[in-house]
Amino acid sequence: MGELTNSFEYGLNASAKKFDGIHKYIRITDIDDSSRKFNSDSITSPDINFSSADNYELKQNDLLFARTGASVGKSYIYTESDGLVYYAGFLIRVRIKPEFDSNFVFQNTFTSSYENFIRITSQRSGQPGVNSKEYASFEISIPSLEEQQMIGSLFKQLDNLTAQNERKIDLLKQLKQAYLQKIFSQELRFAGFNDDWEERKIVDLFEERSERSPHGQMISITMGSGVVLASSLDRKDNSSFDKSNYKVVRKNDIAYNSMRMWQGASGVSPYNGIVSPAYTIITPKDNVDSGFFAIQFKMAKSLKTFQKYSQGLTSDTWNLKYPALSSIPMITPNFTEQKKINHFFGIFDDLIDKYEKKVLLLKRKKRSYLQKMFV
Repeated sequence: MGELTNSFEYGLNASAKKFDGIHKYIRITDIDDSSRKFNSDSITSPDINFSSADNYELKQNDLLFARTGASVGKSYIYTESDGLVYYAGFLIRVRIKPEFDSNFVFQNTFTSSYENFIRITSQRSGQPGVNSKEYASFEISIPSLEEQQMIGSLFKQLDNLTAQNERKIDLLKQLKQAYLQKIFSQELRFAGFNDDWEERKIVDLFEERSERSPHGQMISITMGSGVVLASSLDRKDNSSFDKSNYKVVRKNDIAYNSMRMWQGASGVSPYNGIVSPAYTIITPKDNVDSGFFAIQFKMAKSLKTFQKYSQGLTSDTWNLKYPALSSIPMITPNFTEQKKINHFFGIFDDLIDKYEKKVLLLKRKKRSYLQKMFV
């Protein structure tokens, strides 16, 4: 890589301060681990005299490389749309010569050969690190400039498509959260529903399912995805050989991890199956929509209540079995409005799932192209 560059420069040795509205400061932690985009969630400015800091201002197609710590090897390519950006001291700036394509070089940092280079080169007796001389030794196979530009452009389009879909996911999640607050506070109601919501205890809404069976597909409960098939998880099967005491789960039951209910490890089951005895299964009574309550169970107010009702001396031992859960009150609209709300948020979940699958497909496609093009 050293033969492709005009310079390797270390960044500013300056602390960060509140963003001044103009001058942005990029540090290792400001580069997204996956997309390598500038993460703008918590923008800061460098605490410096800008009149003497021109050399630390990024220019179009500058590359940055993390030189130390757990994120060593992380890369970033600057684009003017990121604004006026100065780079920090634990980053190395690389300026590529005009006869080479910066984006082509940047895309090489997503390859397995680069990952292997970083893993081997960064080994130190203390903190891992790669300095500018070592980065310069990284070997890249270079086609003609025209082909570099075509390859770089292809991957840039894939990256942009991925970023666009990730932004859609973020916006949908934000919109869903806003509607959750407004609907469950009854600030916003669907047309035709005017009755006040009642406060009812969970014992009046659900009963515990106590069936046991060794037969059926294994089901797991997660914090992020709710109830899923155990076979869909990339994890070791730790279920016991003797499943005679396993609990039966049926469609529309709510299953939850009694030790993680206060963290959101619950969900309505779309499957019939069995789960570990460590889980609790509740089944809805008449005129109760499980999906509505599965949504309410995940809300911050409910999680705080579940934590309060959990039994145990420390957070590692907190446990919320059905007898304690059953006495918790929940605000409850009529059955028709429950179903309406559940359907409404189901549309959000389906859209989010659609875009998440699209992002996963784009990332797999990029990985496949990287393996076939950069050999």
